[in-house]
Amino acid sequence: MNIKLTEQLPKTHNQKILKKEAIDKDAACLVVLVDDKKNILAESALSDYQTRIEQLIEVSHFNGKACETVADYALAGDKKTTKQNPVQLLLVGVGCCDKLNNTVLQKIANTIYKSTQKRVASITVALGDALEEEQFGQFALNLLAASYRFDKYKSEQTTPILTDIYLLADDALQPALDFAQSVFIGQSLTRDVANEPGNICFPVFMAEQAQELANAYPDLLKVTVLGEDDMSALGMGCFLAVSQGSTKEGQLVLLEYQGKSKFSANTANNSAKVSGGLKILTDKLPMKKASKKADKNNADNAQISNDDAPIVLVGKGVTFDSGGISIKPAAAMDEMKFDMGGSAAVLGTMKALCEARLPINVVGALACAENMPSGDATRPGDIVKAMNGKSVEILNTDAEGRLVLADTLCYVQRYYQPKAIIDVATLTGACVVALGHVRSAVFSNDEDVLFALENASTQSGDLIWHMPMDDEYQSLINSPIADMQNIGGKGAGAVTAACFLSRFVEDGQAWAHLDIAGTAWNSGSEKAATGRPVPLFMQYLKNCAGMA
Repeated sequence: MNIKLTEQLPKTHNQKILKKEAIDKDAACLVVLVDDKKNILAESALSDYQTRIEQLIEVSHFNGKACETVADYALAGDKKTTKQNPVQLLLVGVGCCDKLNNTVLQKIANTIYKSTQKRVASITVALGDALEEEQFGQFALNLLAASYRFDKYKSEQTTPILTDIYLLADDALQPALDFAQSVFIGQSLTRDVANEPGNICFPVFMAEQAQELANAYPDLLKVTVLGEDDMSALGMGCFLAVSQGSTKEGQLVLLEYQGKSKFSANTANNSAKVSGGLKILTDKLPMKKASKKADKNNADNAQISNDDAPIVLVGKGVTFDSGGISIKPAAAMDEMKFDMGGSAAVLGTMKALCEARLPINVVGALACAENMPSGDATRPGDIVKAMNGKSVEILNTDAEGRLVLADTLCYVQRYYQPKAIIDVATLTGACVVALGHVRSAVFSNDEDVLFALENASTQSGDLIWHMPMDDEYQSLINSPIADMQNIGGKGAGAVTAACFLSRFVEDGQAWAHLDIAGTAWNSGSEKAATGRPVPLFMQYLKNCAGMA
């Protein structure tokens, strides 16, 4: 879908267009937004169409309610355009202008797209100065997202006629439009890989997608892949406890986005070959941290290093979650292909970063495994040891996402010393019970990271909600025979999952955990990935890069 700013209204047609006649492929449509007080948005730019618009409002009893529509199909025109049959006119209600949040803008954008996709090749949406910059960015992204299609497996496909969208608005909004396009490109990749069936999207498929991304942006992106042998050498027992039940090898995929400066994981000591001929560090000793008593020069160097330290995004990538030995019920198990939504979101964010070329260093870590029952699968009651040496009693093999995340958190801290870590996962059904499908849950040990995410949530419209993680919850995951167990009791399931992850975050490391179990996909007959929280991540990273 092409989308551009314009200062011109669409040209009129020389040929009459009738509602019941074959639609002209080159037909254009002018979309006019009207509020619930029948005020026309961008009215000053529509003087040539004023009479037509007012007549259409009157004869159709148009009230301007949100997503209300009426079209005239260019059947008649006013005196200025009668000789040359005008473009089609579509009125779309926006409701109360004071309530134009992202949810409403999304509904309006979807209404516009669905009303025009099969009728016209191009539309011009008259906005003028009706939307603030943040609202404009949300609206543009929602218009683009409405055009997303995943029908590659259908034997018969229909191609929309609509190919071009023009937004009649100020040129000053061009950067916001460019950013929205970058986010859309990344979000579309997220939706593509998450929508793939489980017999296509294995862990190695995710690694291949990452490598294709690195090949497309060689100046910005470097990819390293760790296989199960590498993870075994690193002592990543939690990760392997999940992947060992499947014949499909687990993969830890690391994408280094070098938008500010060149950096890489500390691989100065020992190395081992990994898939693709890449190298990784296998020294199991944690890197030494700078002493608090370092002299001034060392302190200055440490500050410079910290300024370039990457933000790390860690995504849960369970490409299919059967539950393992603690197998899930059959109903809706097909939707467990979406359990890699966290890694899909991180992959899409990395692509969006490459498109936007934000001046910031970011690492994306995709913790990819398939959770299957087999003779080699982990049993409830098994005890494994994580990369940081802590032991975990696995009481439920369906609480597997936190296990792959635990070792990945250990890895990225040891080798990247990140400025902040944000992990994202379709982690708990308890989160869906708590927040439904509107807001993602966020847990954090750092007020600055939490505030930055909440601010980005408001700006992007990709909503989150701060959840508690009090120390009193920690006792719920204590084990009598290991350092911890992988589940708590019946209550506070989303909280105890976050508490589990927190035990793999070192003191002083800024960290946040996003549970997107309720927001990563839509269920039922319209099941599909949403692409969240790519807009949230991109706004957060844009702000961190000082470009907001």
